[in-house]
Amino acid sequence: MHENELIKGVWIKTYTIPKDRDYYDIRNPADTRQLIARFPRLKREDVKSAIDVAKEAFAKWSTTLPVERANILYKTAFIIESRANDMARLLTLEEGKTLADSMFEVVRTVNLLRFYAGLIVKDLGKVIPSQDKNTLIMTMREPLGVVGVITPWNFPLSLPAWKIIPAIATGNTVVWKPASITPTIAHELVKAFYDAGLPEGVLNFVTGSGGEVGDELVMNKDIDAITFTGSLQVGKEVNEKIGKQNRFVRVQLELGGKNATVLTKNGDINLAIEQVVRSAFGLTGQACTATSRFLIPEDMHDEVLNKLIERTKRIVVGNGLKQGVDMGPLASREQFEKVLGYIELGKQEGARLVYGGSVIKGSEEFDHGYFVQPTIFDGVTKDMRIAREEIFGPVLAVMTYRTLDEAIDIVNSVEYGLITGIVTRDLNEAMRFSQGVKVGVVKINKPTIGLEPWVPYGGVKASGNDIYKEMGEEAIQFFTRIKAVYMGW
Repeated sequence: MHENELIKGVWIKTYTIPKDRDYYDIRNPADTRQLIARFPRLKREDVKSAIDVAKEAFAKWSTTLPVERANILYKTAFIIESRANDMARLLTLEEGKTLADSMFEVVRTVNLLRFYAGLIVKDLGKVIPSQDKNTLIMTMREPLGVVGVITPWNFPLSLPAWKIIPAIATGNTVVWKPASITPTIAHELVKAFYDAGLPEGVLNFVTGSGGEVGDELVMNKDIDAITFTGSLQVGKEVNEKIGKQNRFVRVQLELGGKNATVLTKNGDINLAIEQVVRSAFGLTGQACTATSRFLIPEDMHDEVLNKLIERTKRIVVGNGLKQGVDMGPLASREQFEKVLGYIELGKQEGARLVYGGSVIKGSEEFDHGYFVQPTIFDGVTKDMRIAREEIFGPVLAVMTYRTLDEAIDIVNSVEYGLITGIVTRDLNEAMRFSQGVKVGVVKINKPTIGLEPWVPYGGVKASGNDIYKEMGEEAIQFFTRIKAVYMGW
């Protein structure tokens, strides 16, 4: 268990948490009897103090040389790498995913640190020829100020990292609210930054409810930008609140997905099965990039469905710390009840439950955790809610189509537009599909889960506001503004 001394002096380096704050428990979703940590329910005045600290720190941090900021990022990468085993284990204890998936998240965080450390010592502007003699025109990118970062629980380390790292790399200061159910691994990220020499006040960590802590971050007049990843509903609320302010605030919204993988007659069936099972049930389906719809040619339905069920039967569900486990528990009781509700809804809508659909219990290993079987529905039509709404759990909807144009129509029939995949050996099919689908990312013969840090990422339609991309060089654009300088001589 992480005792309260971890909290002291790191959240807000120059601010002491009042003694009268309530603390809440963080428990292992694989065994809720196990207490992981306790964290404070901060109030609006605490968030205001954190923002004041960040605002004060901005003046110095924004003028720190890029090479000095890069050195801190490199040191942070080294520190996290040296703590990788402990951090991966803590992440699994807190969120529930398998140890292998947690280690992947730790490694991706290290890669992000090194990528942006290298990027910010390169050019962050350009020279433009002038129409006048004896004139030089150049552009430079400058930091925005204090950035509010609000992140979800499903990737509690690497997802905040791909927001926080480019923010502070470019000279901004940050006030970060992690998800309430995964603050422990988030705290370890903050600690690694400060152990690497990050100046006080550059990264400020606030925990508590979205209704109070998150709302203050969104509404505070000293916040210059908000980057948010979470549900569509909350994203709309954030956007509405920012829109009502009598000032301009830069906002980045990455929201949900209802992603499909399409197998064509020219595709490798076995490859499609492996990738769909990995993308639908890996990470317990708790990824915005997860495959939740599997589109099969109508005349291949029976063969593919039988193979899909047989492959799904081999998934090992259990505590993510155990070797050989493929799928851990759902991350919280709220998720547990939500997923079970959608399984019941699928039955009521007339979809055919062909595998799973039940709570796993009856033994010491499962009785105290949020374990649900990987679940497959067949005969799903695009008007059903389980085919349209983001479930965020291990529930897969199998659908059929006749032509590639019909498959593209089904992919595009939902309000989301995050990511989609196609399995085909036909280049013409792959390119027609890529051009026709309304999404931010297309995967060809690749699982829908899995993103590389140096590639821009973001969705369209209800999956995000589609103004600024995350990750890659493009992430720098959100956290900086361009200034043009005309110099005559």
